Amino acid sequence: MFVSVSDISSISYKIGQKIEDSRLMRGHTQVELASEIGLTYQEVNSYENGYIPIPIEVLYVIARVLSVNAIDLLPEPVIVREDSYEDEEILYLTKIYENQKLGKIVPSLVRFVHISEKVNQEEARLEIAKNLVKEGVSVDIISQATGLSIYEYDNTEREICTDSIYYRIGQRIREWRLIRRYTQKDLADKVGVTLKEIHEYERGYTTILFDKLYEIAGALSVNIKVLLPETRESKKLLSLINEYREPESLDALVKSLSEDMKSGKEKVKKAEKIRVAKNLAKAGVAIDIIVRASGLTADECEN
Repeated sequence: MFVSVSDISSISYKIGQKIEDSRLMRGHTQVELASEIGLTYQEVNSYENGYIPIPIEVLYVIARVLSVNAIDLLPEPVIVREDSYEDEEILYLTKIYENQKLGKIVPSLVRFVHISEKVNQEEARLEIAKNLVKEGVSVDIISQATGLSIYEYDNTEREICTDSIYYRIGQRIREWRLIRRYTQKDLADKVGVTLKEIHEYERGYTTILFDKLYEIAGALSVNIKVLLPETRESKKLLSLINEYREPESLDALVKSLSEDMKSGKEKVKKAEKIRVAKNLAKAGVAIDIIVRASGLTADECEN
């Protein structure tokens, strides 16, 4: 079958060329690589020439066989980061510790805590949204009060495999979406896909191709590498903690942040519930429904 150059995805072609270069450096033929990863020669040839998009999980298998990091097989994107509050906070804290070993770990710690806070806020909204469905509150009011789409709080969620590459990528997309203060609809509009597609990407229900992942990374103003499993912030954080475990000041900082996260989780969720409760009251939802859906007292909902 003849495939014109115009049919070849630029991303797929660039990844294919990286695979080819790495394969040749290690002295493998396409036939040998295909045999080792359980594919046909035609499939490997098509991947290297960019005729067909390479699935993310296949790239990881190829990287393992070629003894390279999967991330090294990706073309470098050009990303212009947006200014944001959390970046300013990280810059400020880094400058405070720039002359100490802590300067290398503070940014990761702050971002880790910030992500946790955003996830806790969303969990609070999800809890209320699901309860509001049971109370018979309309979808429009729920979305207006919580900022969530019906896909996010639908109780008929499918079974997911939390160990899959696509679920882990989806969680990273979700974390960065929350950091950027985007709703799923915001991100969908930026990428040019449906809200349902973004939801299914985040839950790992749908296979995501590299060209779409690059678009999502661009919309989130991040390097695509931070959306891939091997570059999770928690792994980076753990390695940094182990590297700089000696200073007493670090131990104190880690302990303090851990305690703050534990005690602050419920405070963050409660504050978010109160915010949503006020939105529901403005929308005309009865106070008894708000109390049952949020788990707050009537006074907390009204104050």
